[in-house]
Amino acid sequence: MKLTIIIPVYKVEPYLDFCLKTVCRQEIDDCEIILVDDASPDRCGMLCEEWARKDSRIRVVHNTTNKGLSAARNKGLELAQGDYISFIDSDDYIAPCTLKNNLELLKQHPDADVVEFPVCVHHGADKAYKYIPGMQMKVDYAGWIRQKGYLHCYAWNKIYRKQLWEEVRFPEGRLFEDVFTIPIVLQKARRILRSDKGLYYYCSRNGSISNTLTHKSVTDLLQANLHLYNITSGQAGLSEKDKDDLYLCLCNPQIVQLQFGGPYCIPERKIPLYRALFTRRPLNCRMKAILKALSGKKYCGIVANTRKVLKK
Repeated sequence: MKLTIIIPVYKVEPYLDFCLKTVCRQEIDDCEIILVDDASPDRCGMLCEEWARKDSRIRVVHNTTNKGLSAARNKGLELAQGDYISFIDSDDYIAPCTLKNNLELLKQHPDADVVEFPVCVHHGADKAYKYIPGMQMKVDYAGWIRQKGYLHCYAWNKIYRKQLWEEVRFPEGRLFEDVFTIPIVLQKARRILRSDKGLYYYCSRNGSISNTLTHKSVTDLLQANLHLYNITSGQAGLSEKDKDDLYLCLCNPQIVQLQFGGPYCIPERKIPLYRALFTRRPLNCRMKAILKALSGKKYCGIVANTRKVLKK
């Protein structure tokens, strides 16, 4: 079971050495590590070459112009020779044996095409929390949706069977490319194994896309979630409650876009008051469902205007 680890590299000189140190210490001999230097203007290209000289598993690709995260990952996918694929962002890092232990789980469950493992989200920030997908639980795509896996729709913190990527690539020029792409990949999987082994550290950095709202990032986030909703809401095996929850998740980026002065562009979904009142949900989710049921299409506008008033 050869593993290909794809690591895009751009403007991460302070973090790259530590990231690669944690990757190279994963205790996996049968693997290749593809570093895609996306024309980084700092010393990252030189550091990549230094690591390649130290570890024969590392291959380095240097882009002559900066093409973006999606293009860098796509380049790695083109070159990948492994049976399985994993992604790591070069300003993040990974706990010892995380990849090794989850590869072992895939060996034990040959019908699983993906394993999803724990992540410390926004590591280093006050809002940091640990997300554990499950306890070696296998689900199909509908099961992944029912368990709200889409709330953690990351490319990293997963190992994929390579065949799932044969006709799939990340959209170039888009932000939040994971939300556009990962649901398509997971829909092709026979089973998704939700693991409690290991830990990926998704680090919160000042100036990162997830911490910086711009017109483009807000628009792309909404379009990514709209894409997710459109390809998933008709999935067999989902209850009306599951579809309601998926829709309420779609409302969140629509609300942010309205706050930024953007247009209303999501489809309408009616949530009956009885379903909002009597369906089991966490309290905050139930309150959102009740407000949507009472306000109908005005829901997103009401929340957006309320947030604007509270910020004044």
